Amino acid sequence: MRAWPRRAAAAAFALALVALVVCDSTVGAVRSWGDGHALTASVVANVVVLGVAGLVVDEVVARRQRKDRSVSVAVQSLIVFDQTRRAADAVVAEHQAGPGAPGQAHEELRGLTSMLLTASPNLFDDPQARSFLDEVQRATGAMVRLVSPAAAPGADGERLEALTRAMADVRDAMAPLAQRLSGVEVNAFLDRVPGSDGA
Repeated sequence: MRAWPRRAAAAAFALALVALVVCDSTVGAVRSWGDGHALTASVVANVVVLGVAGLVVDEVVARRQRKDRSVSVAVQSLIVFDQTRRAADAVVAEHQAGPGAPGQAHEELRGLTSMLLTASPNLFDDPQARSFLDEVQRATGAMVRLVSPAAAPGADGERLEALTRAMADVRDAMAPLAQRLSGVEVNAFLDRVPGSDGA
């Protein structure tokens, strides 16, 4: 169950419980009805109390799980970011070296693709990580287009510019995830990325 429907349901059950208590205390007709239908009133009250307790506990557990997973998701995102930057650097280096030059672009792209397949299930449930994952996938597409032998001639500058923009979007999407970790850890990790300016 997603967060907002769960919270809305918990709020509705809580309001229903408050309304029942207030009506039972202040409205004589409700009190009289409850006295005349004791079993029904008891069932309704128990269902409302059970709904409040269950949904509140569910929300507390879900929040704790999100908090526990937030750091591990950020670390895994940094690892994906590292591989994305390595692949982008290899693609740009191979592109600048010209056709026929030996390079690591295809190997780095294979590593990035494999990493995305492994990391995606863990990142997809986190909204910020999912946004980051979307940007990495777009950047991967830009890399593939840049090294593709079937690309239209004369489009190298546009494809290189598209990759540069895509990598800037990847860095922007990584920023909120990096804030979950201490600055020292993040900077130390990013310093390992070829060509990284620590952004």
